[in-house]
Amino acid sequence: MSENDTGWPYIRRAESVAFYPTENIVSWSVREAIFYNGDMSRHLIGFIPGKSGRVTSAIQTFCPENRTITTQSGRVYTLKGMPGSSDDGQYVWKYWSAGNFVIHDIDVTDEYTRQIKNLVM
Repeated sequence: MSENDTGWPYIRRAESVAFYPTENIVSWSVREAIFYNGDMSRHLIGFIPGKSGRVTSAIQTFCPENRTITTQSGRVYTLKGMPGSSDDGQYVWKYWSAGNFVIHDIDVTDEYTRQIKNLVM
C-alpha cells in the first residue's frame, strides 16, 4: 500500500494541505459524529469536483459570509451550491465513520444553511 492508502476499499487520503490549502466542495452536508469514547466533532461530507468524495477532519470554524469551513487540518473548504448528498461522499463517510469508531451521527446541515440564508434574507 502507498502512503496515501487508508486501508479501506477504494478510499485514499486527501492530498496534503500544503499542496491544496483550499478546495471547493459540492453536494455537501455536515454531520456531528459521536465516538465510542464520548468525544464529538463535526465533519463536512461531499464531493470535490474533479476528484472524489470527501470526509473532512473536524470542523474548526465556519464563515457564513464567505461560505467557508476551516477544518482541523487547516484546509479551507468553500461550500458551492446548495447542500445535498454525494454517493461518493456517503461511501467515504460509511467507511470513515466505521474506521474511526463513530457510534452515532446526526445531520446538522440545516444549522449551517440557516446561517447562510440569514445573510441573504
